[in-house]
Amino acid sequence: MTENIQFDEHVLADEVARVCATFAEVLQLPQVDQADNFFNLGGDSFDAIRVMSRLSCNLPIVTLFEHPTADGLARRILGAATRQTARLVCFGDAQAAAGSTAVIAVPFGGGDATAYRSLFQGNPQVQVFGVDFADFEVEDALDFHALLDILASEIEAIGASHLLIYGHCAGAATAASIASSLADSHKRLSLVVAASRPVLDADAAIRAAETTSDQTWTDYLRSLGAFTGLLDTQVESMLARGRRDHLIACEAYRYLAQRPAHGVPALVLLGDEDPATAEPEVVLEQWGKFIDVTQAATLAGGGHYFVRTHAPEVEETVLAFAAHNTKGRDSKS
Repeated sequence: MTENIQFDEHVLADEVARVCATFAEVLQLPQVDQADNFFNLGGDSFDAIRVMSRLSCNLPIVTLFEHPTADGLARRILGAATRQTARLVCFGDAQAAAGSTAVIAVPFGGGDATAYRSLFQGNPQVQVFGVDFADFEVEDALDFHALLDILASEIEAIGASHLLIYGHCAGAATAASIASSLADSHKRLSLVVAASRPVLDADAAIRAAETTSDQTWTDYLRSLGAFTGLLDTQVESMLARGRRDHLIACEAYRYLAQRPAHGVPALVLLGDEDPATAEPEVVLEQWGKFIDVTQAATLAGGGHYFVRTHAPEVEETVLAFAAHNTKGRDSKS
């Protein structure tokens, strides 16, 4: 916790001034006060990426959400001395989550938990927790099991009456693995996998990634709508995280091959303009190898990153699925 760290007042003042100037530059404002909230000033997730890139502070983007003022972020930057492990970040009221519905959202490859910070903000009965992989690296099955243990422990601590695990793109496999790991301990548990075509051969996918150049991968992701408005250095940072996330996903598919998420009602959510999930019938059949697909839905006009562009439709579809699932399971208990 940075509030208990004593900083040299001149060093802190200089860092606060640097952050204020960066906020103003990115948001194109004449000036920003040290107590101004970055997001209240109009900043969004892409602006957050630009800020953290310009500051070169080697902290995850979600840090800015947790410390949205120049003073708070400056203190966090100066106090950063250790690697951060995976965790959940609450985008609502963590205390209100006990006894209500908690959405555990795994980000898409190269993305950040802040992609979900605006979801369900108008619904006090739903609290959103984004998965932040931070500095966690997954190189084998043991690492992936450790990751699941960390996340399961944090999920248990929430005390929600209904858990809804959501994963987008590369995050879908990890979401399904989380659901599988919790299936025996939670009756009110639902799963949503979105904008994702399953990896059926994890070893082949890893080999393909090793031989795919950064430029080829970047071009493909741009074709899906990624990196819009970002500088080359920012794209490089997201691509590096994306490669890490791809390895996590491959380990997740290995996990699911041994422990499918059976018994957990699952919604497959696709966009009808997403080239990554063309031939939706095939996508559904492939997902059936890993999860119990009880419902499928398609968002009209949805591209690959529809969680950003079609948030109201995502909320409506997911909540309707969760409500139906809860009633159905309660009637059997």
